Amino acid sequence: MSEVQLRVEDARQRDVYRGIARIDQQTMQKLGISAGDVIEIVGKRNTAAIAWPAYSEDQNREIIRIDGFTRKNAGVAMHELVLIRPAKVTNATTVVLAPIDMKLNVDEDFTNFVKNRLMERTFVEGDTTLVMMLGHAIPFRVTKSRPHGRLAPHHLRGYRRSPRGAPADSRDG
Repeated sequence: MSEVQLRVEDARQRDVYRGIARIDQQTMQKLGISAGDVIEIVGKRNTAAIAWPAYSEDQNREIIRIDGFTRKNAGVAMHELVLIRPAKVTNATTVVLAPIDMKLNVDEDFTNFVKNRLMERTFVEGDTTLVMMLGHAIPFRVTKSRPHGRLAPHHLRGYRRSPRGAPADSRDG
């Protein structure tokens, strides 16, 4: 399996909360991937993101642009090096999310809303993900999933919210 080492740079504002990683065309060719494919990002921790084309001024710079949540999920900081490779992805059948540092009362409409928001995202158990609601980003931790591993919830059949919130610093590593 091919892999490439890239230097982490910040995502542009328009890409924040989208779960994407902007990488250049040369890197995509080396990895044998195209826009929309899922990549694994290996820092101190493994996470996943959706590969997206780099901006023209970033071509051939050997960088990856990811937002703060993706950096946190990978356990890396700005300007650090990460390893990226094509991800082996499994469609999730069940995902359990816990809101971070808050309690939420949920009903079926809320559950369906969150489920629909996650349909185009990819993540790993232990990741933090955001759901935009009424202009506010609500953070959730992926506490359990079925099956385990890198998940693409494009065909998510089950969603449950954990009965209690997750503290901000609790992470499976």
